[in-house]
Amino acid sequence: MRRAVVTIVASTLLGGAALAGPAYTPPKVSSARTVEAPADLRAAATELLKAVAAKDIEGIGKWLAPKVSIVTGTLDLSIPRGSKLEGPWENAKSQVADLGNSTGGDWDLPPNVEIGAFLTRMELDFIGQSLTDGQPWGMDAAVDGAICTYGLGKVDTTAVKRAARALGTSGDSFVGVKREIELFDTMQGGKSVGKLMPGKLYAIDYDAETLTEWTAFHLPAGGVGFGKVSGDDFDRPYASGLCFRQQASGQWTVVAQASTGL
Repeated sequence: MRRAVVTIVASTLLGGAALAGPAYTPPKVSSARTVEAPADLRAAATELLKAVAAKDIEGIGKWLAPKVSIVTGTLDLSIPRGSKLEGPWENAKSQVADLGNSTGGDWDLPPNVEIGAFLTRMELDFIGQSLTDGQPWGMDAAVDGAICTYGLGKVDTTAVKRAARALGTSGDSFVGVKREIELFDTMQGGKSVGKLMPGKLYAIDYDAETLTEWTAFHLPAGGVGFGKVSGDDFDRPYASGLCFRQQASGQWTVVAQASTGL
């Protein structure tokens, strides 16, 4: 009997009628613009990757522009991305190590580590991952005239801030979706209460209790709906990678490094 009561209570908490909540306007996000990389750009990327595998710092330096734009963003989509131009550096060794400071994420220095060697490893790992993570080549509005190892849609950060304020949440609660996702008032697939559509950002309700494979979303009209989604269904407009621009000489060089931190 006790088990039956617990089951009923859990069902009510996890899959009951859509919870009340404020309304908001889902911010717009443009689709990431992908491109077919020219053969000579792919060849340049291959040579850069070979230099990384060989830990050939001078070889890596040949593919880095004298000045590199450092483009940074955060998980909070209400905060505009920043960009600053750095360089030139004294040599390839100092450039690679310095770029290791701009790989995103959060890390602590291991004890008794030599900072230059540590940052160099960070940068080598970053370049290697950027060139092998399987993302299609694309464009980033923050780096004019470049082709990047990723594509990034443009986010209306002001609209995200406005929506977050209406919901009393933060800008890192918002996600896009790659496909149409139907939302229900329960996690048993009850009454349909709305749909998530590509091209907009929706806020996840992290306070709602959910079962595996289900996510609670704030409904634009107010309340909460439950969608059955996987991580592959989300389209998170974050950037991590390298951007190349073709020089007057015809050579492609890395002119920007983009990352996303906390």
